[in-house]
Amino acid sequence: MDWKRACWFLLLLLALFVGLGVTYGLVTPCFESPDESAHLAVVRYIARHRRLPPRVVPSHWRSTGADVAWYLAYHDPPLYYTPPLYHTLAGLLVFWEDMDDLPYLLVPNPGWEVGWAPQADSNPWNKNVYAHRAEESFVQSSTVRATYVLRLFSLGLGGVTILCAYLIARTLWPEQPLVAMLAAALVALNPQFVAISAGVTNDNLLNVFCGFFLLKAIRFIREGSSWIGWAGLGSLAGLGLLTKQSALLLLPLGVLAVVWQPRQAWYRAVADGAIFLAAALAVGGWWYARNSLLYGDPLGLMPHFAHQVPLTHFGLQEFSKVARSYWAAFGWALIQVEPWVYGVFCSVSLLAVLGVVTAGRPSGPFRSLPVSARRGVIFLGIAFILNAVSLVPWALMTGAPYGRLLFATIAAAAVLGAWGLSQWTRWRWGRWGLVALGGLLVLFDVLVPWRYLWPAFASPRVRTGMPKTARQVEAIFDGGLQLVGYDAPTGDLAPGAEVRLVLYWRAWATPDQRYRVWVQVGSLDPTRKVAEVGGWLGGSLYPSDLWRAGDLVRQEHRLILPEWTPAPRLYWIRVGLVDEADRRVARMDSSGDAVALGPWRVVDSGSVPPPSHPVNYQLGPAIRLLGYDIEQRREGGEEALELMLYWQADETPEADYTVFIHLLDGEGQLVGQADGPPLGGEYPTSWWLPGQVVLDQHIVRLGVEGGSLQVQTGLYDLSTLLRLPVYDAEGQRLPDDAIPLVRLER
Repeated sequence: MDWKRACWFLLLLLALFVGLGVTYGLVTPCFESPDESAHLAVVRYIARHRRLPPRVVPSHWRSTGADVAWYLAYHDPPLYYTPPLYHTLAGLLVFWEDMDDLPYLLVPNPGWEVGWAPQADSNPWNKNVYAHRAEESFVQSSTVRATYVLRLFSLGLGGVTILCAYLIARTLWPEQPLVAMLAAALVALNPQFVAISAGVTNDNLLNVFCGFFLLKAIRFIREGSSWIGWAGLGSLAGLGLLTKQSALLLLPLGVLAVVWQPRQAWYRAVADGAIFLAAALAVGGWWYARNSLLYGDPLGLMPHFAHQVPLTHFGLQEFSKVARSYWAAFGWALIQVEPWVYGVFCSVSLLAVLGVVTAGRPSGPFRSLPVSARRGVIFLGIAFILNAVSLVPWALMTGAPYGRLLFATIAAAAVLGAWGLSQWTRWRWGRWGLVALGGLLVLFDVLVPWRYLWPAFASPRVRTGMPKTARQVEAIFDGGLQLVGYDAPTGDLAPGAEVRLVLYWRAWATPDQRYRVWVQVGSLDPTRKVAEVGGWLGGSLYPSDLWRAGDLVRQEHRLILPEWTPAPRLYWIRVGLVDEADRRVARMDSSGDAVALGPWRVVDSGSVPPPSHPVNYQLGPAIRLLGYDIEQRREGGEEALELMLYWQADETPEADYTVFIHLLDGEGQLVGQADGPPLGGEYPTSWWLPGQVVLDQHIVRLGVEGGSLQVQTGLYDLSTLLRLPVYDAEGQRLPDDAIPLVRLER
């Protein structure tokens, strides 16, 4: 493969990266990229006041949800304190947008205040750090317009970082275009890097300065440079220092590059080192000197440390978090992917490391490289190690073990990883494996917005009306909130099943408070629920206190029926609202406070144990009695009879029938009875399925002392009081259409 083809590959890769980044940026709402809200606040302050923001040490530790909500809200001056270069450039790029609505739009997720903090996992629910108003749109909001412009700026910076990785690899291995292509791909197709490059953050500018710094330093190690070149390299380091404090790692790297340049007299090396450091401090050191003079805090990190909850240690779990968030932990590192995906990423990383180790063996290709190239490879390794080592104390002090903080040296990691992976191309399976890996990365990158970001961030506001599949409801609650429709399962359910319910709400007036919605699955008796979920009406993305009159809001709920759910039964889904005072909200169109949806039939596919007394009686055309269990016990201080009837439906009955249990004395007189629908009305006969066996329990108080009792049963239509005809196994109809079960001697 020649370099011409490699250049075409690079152009296609950059186009793909930009397309992915634009998609990620459009799917991710404003402020949901890490620290984006804080960066925008600093940009707004500098643009409005034409000066650097003062250092403000927060008065709240982020130890409770309420503290987090306070911190995430807008503050003027901003609590985020950082070197000013990125934010000054950003202010110049969006100078025509005043971002006056930023304080209005920064609404922390309502869950913070009550302790419903988002959890880092692959579940899409409650992954937003902020709620999002309807006014948060490109047309209505100057903040949104400024955010999109700065996200495009970030994408451009990400593209430059990809180019740096490509050029570094080309410098070290001018005869191996494949390594340069792989290096560029490992940056461009890293889904976490794409996501960060689609957000507003100073990390993207730092990545560019670090990438250019590594490129120039490696060229100087190979070819040497005049004092002008070292001054330029120092200026790059200084610009990095004015972007983020982590650029301090460039200072020892620059000194190392001076030492490793081609043979120079010692005094010349000292002079070059002094020029490099002087240029770096002249460009970027003034901000640190200012902090030292004004606040006694040269690095300006006290605002960060003052509100963070530090880690007690950095162990395997924290290392795992860093590894996962280096590849794929989106939003504020809360949206994670399936474990097997992380397994693939870790396998690729391990293969790359093994390839580097293999290349460094005594007979490996590392030994055949020129001295300057070997030093360049080691230089990249040292750069990445310095970044990784500095991440550990930062994570301990701030409680933030985020892999994206390693992106300052992502160009170094990608170049080394590409060289390591290229070692496997000596075998055909290795070459095909790299092709397959590239295809999988592209496919995964394309799926990320729709598989992970859209489910977590899609606004619940509906602009096109309810879908045709939704069933309409007319239920208006106090406050002008109406449940207008729902989508729910259409077939039978089973214990252990997930019930996905989508509710559609309409606000006829602007809600005056933040309501919560509760959803229960229960039987005919509303107090006997088997599953329940609740949350903010409108979810954490669009809670009801942000709604506008006329809004149609879609909200999805998922309930799991426990394995112990009694079945077969009919179950209803009940929906209601709770106000800020924890009181149930009454319906305006009735005296109740809930809407009952359904019912749904829940059936159990498990086998039914055989009855202790098998029989065979046909009741009408559709129902058969297969047997019964009977037991005497005491009920409320009296003797009672517990009877379990085993019904079977040969076909679906046409009506809802009532069971009668009669106790007849020796003279055939009725001395006790218990009439009622099967299963207490929780599973009417008209819902029975052909072939289904229904266990139906009844309790009859005996009352009478002494003598014998004949137990009889049957079914009748309550509306007509007509009994179903009963036939025995030979087809003979029984007298009075009553089935004699057992005679009790007392």
